[in-house]
Amino acid sequence: MTNKSTKSGFTIIELMVSMAIAAVLISVALPAFTDFITQRTMTARVNDFVLAVNYARSEAARLGGVVSVQAGAASADNEWGGGYCVVAGNPGDCDPPVLRVFAPLDGATLNGEGALNGRTTLSFNSRGMLLLALGADARVELCGGDAGDDPGREVRISAIGRPDANELVCYP
Repeated sequence: MTNKSTKSGFTIIELMVSMAIAAVLISVALPAFTDFITQRTMTARVNDFVLAVNYARSEAARLGGVVSVQAGAASADNEWGGGYCVVAGNPGDCDPPVLRVFAPLDGATLNGEGALNGRTTLSFNSRGMLLLALGADARVELCGGDAGDDPGREVRISAIGRPDANELVCYP
């Protein structure tokens, strides 16, 4: 009669090899995941600006009067990055009557370029049409804090006020 015990399980070497493979896979996947999160954040930020413009257009038509997208704390190279709001009328700031507020962008700039350079207000009439005359090159550019945030985004505003978002290379 033999007394043979059979125990199943992993040896320490098998466990160490499995851990090494898992570490390699995580080290490869983590930078890709970080880039994915950065790009989703950039997309969400530009979508908020497009939402603000479309919301202002629709509210102007619904209310039958002027509704504006107004920059909050604007600076020369970051007109819209300090936050912005949608307001009834054209008060020139984010004082009441505020319809919706959008928070400042941390670590990113939302800068007016072309016909929107230096402009801090986009106003729409009761038909949802833009009140100021814009040229063909009216856009707002969203760029992150460094080249790792590329591609950025741009929002082109048509002559009637319709926004169109596209990718933009901020750090060539």
